[in-house]
Amino acid sequence: MAATTITRSLVQRLPPLAEGAAKQRIFDDRLVGFIAEQRRSTVTFYFRYKDARGRQHEVRLGRLGDVTVDQARRRAEQLKAGVSLGGDPVAEKAKQKAIPTVEEFARERYLPHVQERQRAAHNVEAYLRLRILPAIGRKALDEVTQQDVADLRRRLVAEGLANGTCNRHLATLRAMFNQALKWELYQGRNPASSPGMLREQHRDKYLGPGETQALVRALDADKDETAAAVLALLIVTGARRGEVLNAKWENVDFDRGLLTVPRSKSGRTRHIPLSPVARGILLRQFAKRSIHPDNPHVFPSARRQGRPVEGVRGAWVRAKKAAGLPADLRIHDLRHNFASALANAGTPLNEIGTVLGHTQLATTLRYAHHAPQRLIDTATVASRAWNLLPEAKKAEAKDAA
Repeated sequence: MAATTITRSLVQRLPPLAEGAAKQRIFDDRLVGFIAEQRRSTVTFYFRYKDARGRQHEVRLGRLGDVTVDQARRRAEQLKAGVSLGGDPVAEKAKQKAIPTVEEFARERYLPHVQERQRAAHNVEAYLRLRILPAIGRKALDEVTQQDVADLRRRLVAEGLANGTCNRHLATLRAMFNQALKWELYQGRNPASSPGMLREQHRDKYLGPGETQALVRALDADKDETAAAVLALLIVTGARRGEVLNAKWENVDFDRGLLTVPRSKSGRTRHIPLSPVARGILLRQFAKRSIHPDNPHVFPSARRQGRPVEGVRGAWVRAKKAAGLPADLRIHDLRHNFASALANAGTPLNEIGTVLGHTQLATTLRYAHHAPQRLIDTATVASRAWNLLPEAKKAEAKDAA
């Protein structure tokens, strides 16, 4: 049909289609690209345009009855203005439709990404599977709001989870959306950029010299020599449990006094310095190597060939009880106990951080209060430089006399 002005009266007076014709199109002579398509039972409106590369596209505006002729025309005018400014309605719609749901993104892209890079990827998987995805998994990435994050936070707290556990969930959500934005999967902002982290109370416990000695004696007497040796090495190195449990003989350098961790918590190689006591523990283990000659691990499993010892919890519970220590003392507290002993002895915080494998000084600063006299001495340096100390003033008075 020749171009004509598409009006309400025109579409209401359209003659029936010719015999054998499935449809006919009417092109508006006032608005280029505005089309009315007549079929046997209805009229549908379209807008046709060319994108920046000269490719032709059509946008369906709606059927007569769902929209009026005037509404269809106004929408076509809006789209035409957008195209004139460089827009591409079809591409934008396709891009919007391609935005994955939170669950699709998490399972198909984010988790594989995390599993390649993080040793604690199993924790991220659990946070997502148990709580995050059931709450917001069906929403598209760009549909998640700050209110959704606030609601999730409220549910985590109501479930009775510890503040630290709630924070790990929120941090996982924040990191996931940051990655989605980095990969340009949607446009906008991260709804979890400020998720309202909860205040965490560190419950580190420390042992006195007598308590530490009692614990070492209890371990020396324990029936599980391998598990006890693991715990003893944790006491005198401040290492993380996984770093000791997974240690292999190829990583032990007796000459230099170092235990190398090929991939630490930070993802980097780190070296644990071995004191004479730590070196002695490892030498005793080395003397037993003939029992499991084919096992490369320093602390081999008695049940699984070629694997490290399964766990040390039984020996830990027995040793705590034998030493008269609190039942809620954690294995990880041995790491804090080691650090506090170094701080009490006046070891500089940067050196403590190096021994423990901290990547940020802020992590080590939690032990600063264990060396108050050293900090007082440091703070006194300025007063001494200005001759403001009482002994300095007395010396000046004596010289004047």
